[in-house]
Amino acid sequence: MALSSSSSLPPLSKRSDPAVPREIQVILGKGVSATLAIPHSYGLENPFENNFAPVTHKAALILHGQGGHRDYVYQRLLAHRLAKELGVFSLRIDFRGCGDSKDNEDELEGRTLTQDVEDIQASAEFVMDGKLNGVGIDLTLSAVISHSRGSVAMFLWALKQDAMLKKGDPKAIIVPNLVNCAARYTSVTVLERYHAFKDYDFIPDISAFRHGKYQKVNLAAREIITLSKPDFSTLKSLSRDWSCLSIYGLQDAIIPRYDSAEFANALNRGPLSHTLKLIPDADHNFFGHKMIQPDDDLEDVNPLNLPLKKNRVNYNYLVCDYIIDFLSPEKELDRFLHSNNEIGSISRWKNVEGVSNFRDIGGWRIHDPTFKLVERSSSSSSSSSKDNHHVYYVKPHLAFRCANIAGLTENGLETIKKMGIKAVFDLRSDGEIEKDGYPKDLEKHGIRRIHAPVYSNDDYSPQAIALRYTNLMTSWSTYVHVYEDMLEFGCESFKTVFRYILKENKPFLFHCTAGKDRTGILSMLFLLLAGVDKDTIGKEYELTTIGLKPDHPVLKGKFLETVTKLREKLDIDGANDIEQMISQGRSDWTLENDGFNNLISSRYEAMLATIGHFNSTYGNIVKYMNDKLGFTHDEIKQIYESIVVLDPDNCGFEMNSNFDWQHRNIGKAKF
Repeated sequence: MALSSSSSLPPLSKRSDPAVPREIQVILGKGVSATLAIPHSYGLENPFENNFAPVTHKAALILHGQGGHRDYVYQRLLAHRLAKELGVFSLRIDFRGCGDSKDNEDELEGRTLTQDVEDIQASAEFVMDGKLNGVGIDLTLSAVISHSRGSVAMFLWALKQDAMLKKGDPKAIIVPNLVNCAARYTSVTVLERYHAFKDYDFIPDISAFRHGKYQKVNLAAREIITLSKPDFSTLKSLSRDWSCLSIYGLQDAIIPRYDSAEFANALNRGPLSHTLKLIPDADHNFFGHKMIQPDDDLEDVNPLNLPLKKNRVNYNYLVCDYIIDFLSPEKELDRFLHSNNEIGSISRWKNVEGVSNFRDIGGWRIHDPTFKLVERSSSSSSSSSKDNHHVYYVKPHLAFRCANIAGLTENGLETIKKMGIKAVFDLRSDGEIEKDGYPKDLEKHGIRRIHAPVYSNDDYSPQAIALRYTNLMTSWSTYVHVYEDMLEFGCESFKTVFRYILKENKPFLFHCTAGKDRTGILSMLFLLLAGVDKDTIGKEYELTTIGLKPDHPVLKGKFLETVTKLREKLDIDGANDIEQMISQGRSDWTLENDGFNNLISSRYEAMLATIGHFNSTYGNIVKYMNDKLGFTHDEIKQIYESIVVLDPDNCGFEMNSNFDWQHRNIGKAKF
């Protein structure tokens, strides 16, 4: 088997070692030694001129295998590439009993999988707590990347968290991306490698990296026995919240070759739920399985021109390529889209003629409810205990979001009537409405149009437009500045919508021009009140990237007109002055293409940063609604009770709706 064409892979210049980012050595948990790698752009005023990705609120946890350590094979290179190319923090650890970490708790037991899972849990909690991790950001753990035995522990930890999730336990940690490099599926086969020592307490003279150097150690036999116990047939029940990538070398002499297929079969829970990458010439640690001889044709033995190590092709660079590609925003969004197209058996996306980006924002599972509902069934409440968590969902068929509805047709109007929508909140300014208009005949069809502008009178001066466009076109990372203003200036608008829920609580629709920014912030507030996790809120926001595609030609036409007028009004002499202001030193950057693409983007990372700003500025959603919107605590709780439901199968909660709750049996659904 030959490697596929390298046309889809980055050039060699990207696959070489990047500059070393700032790294901090830490001790966490019960003596786990680790390295926190910080994105190159962290603290820089302008990361673009150095070709660094803007810093995100995302983090990856990197785990090694049996006898390995945190800088073994690809781990260090991957950490540095995540920092430079994706702006992602990473924590790579030495499990206890390995590297620089504390010794195993029990010498006779050695490094147990239970101990490994504890180390993963401690590492996850460290990363997600800004007070612990030292960077002051409650980072989102977006990926766990593991090798061999580390992957075994990763899957055991994920299954435990998933079980907590399904019970409605708010302490569950859900990681959207799991990367498995060379894990063993048929666990019992590990005993074949050590069968000669089955009657001994220790396996002598094993080479291990401990405290800065390789040395001979005695390996506890029970450390290997623990690896023979896991049953991974249960992975097929792992929720779609977890997407997986598996990478295997076909010259692996440690793991059975068929184990890659076993994982692929178990983890294939629907479209894009699992991706398998095979490297034909790679061994267990992703090096070429044979030495390169002086007379070998390098184009034949190393067609991708990868670096060499001790005269072997170093496929660890290719492993990093695959992981970086898997974690790219485009690939993550595609996976999320495929796993969340439906709420149960009902489409999340609505086909409303004349309107784009139309979707239901209900149906999401709530990990950490803002308030607790009182069950209506006395039998269920009597059987509950402090450990019996209930499962909450955002109420479907209540709140809908979309782009401008000025083009709504008669057929489209009939569709929203059938959906039961009774009110439409228009978040646009007076100037936007005057320019684009709105449907005139909503009232006669029993649908109220409520004008609730986030900005009542936009400042359309050239200076204001230039400032706004600088933030919207430079990068997703500058969107937070725009959203900061919306959270302040949009208070009356948001209050109007929440007051409607409090007083009338009937299905409603809200929109701005593109259904992206102002609509996205209102959706964020709605979902935060429900208790939806920030990862889901960020991904829901990013779905607009898909929903707006039909409008791109029209939006670009308007965009180019505005840029032309802006240049004229600002009396700019040089054609590249705006580009220089917004590109911030990037080469080959154009206003018409790159600027426009940023303008229409809805990046998950931008929403994560906005939620981080929101929590640090206002405390939480309840405080914001109390202090900024003027609702009492009882009113906030009443609004909350109107937008969430308990799973009726778990709690006897009766819902007067035709919603199909059979979502737990549907492979496509998130639940």
